[in-house]
Amino acid sequence: MILARIARALKDQNWLAVGIEFVIVVLGIVIGFQVNSWSEHRTAEARALSLTESLVADLRDEQWRIVATQNYLNEVVTVGNQTLAVLEGRAELDDEQLVIGAFRSSQYYWSGVIRVTYDEVVATGAINLIRDDPLREAAVEYFNSSAAALLAEFESGPYRETFRTLVDPALHEALVRSCGEDISIAVGDFDALEAMLDFPCEIDGHDAAITRAAALIRNSDVLIPYLRRRIIEAGQNASSIVYFKDLLEEGLINQP
Repeated sequence: MILARIARALKDQNWLAVGIEFVIVVLGIVIGFQVNSWSEHRTAEARALSLTESLVADLRDEQWRIVATQNYLNEVVTVGNQTLAVLEGRAELDDEQLVIGAFRSSQYYWSGVIRVTYDEVVATGAINLIRDDPLREAAVEYFNSSAAALLAEFESGPYRETFRTLVDPALHEALVRSCGEDISIAVGDFDALEAMLDFPCEIDGHDAAITRAAALIRNSDVLIPYLRRRIIEAGQNASSIVYFKDLLEEGLINQP
């Protein structure tokens, strides 16, 4: 319709009408571009907000996981030292509590890294949509360098392997069931991290197996040096992840 009016105005040499129609066409195009640009901007802002909120939530969960791992390692060090004192003759425990302590010294805690949002951001090239600089920088460093420190406990060491040769399978299953950490702990539940291993524990129905295991533990030639190594490594691992704990605190400094 506009083109028809312009053609008619040109035919009649009505230059004023031509100019008006031309301005209308140009304004329509400009307004169309502006509306489209505004819509794209709103979409990008909404996605940026969504990704930022999801990344913050993931890093909050990672903060919990770091605290859980650190607390667990510190409890392993504590019970490991208590068990070592008994084996070196500096303290006394009955057979059941010795076996429980030796078992808990062999344990590790692992919960998978929560990196769904970060992987999506990287895969889609949307990292620049995370406009909070400390948050973005902390996420990049954390997800590209924390795995080694947090996976260190995932490897089975000589103490753990040796301990497992000294206990009956049924007794070990009972130890896992009654004296290990609660595997149903919900991510984010900080109250549950206060005593992951340091809680009262009894093993019923395995008296003979406990007596055999305790005798083997007390008389093992290799368990003491392996336990010393286990205590040292657990302590070092607990210390090494402090860096990532501080990193996430700094990265989340601008987030409510």
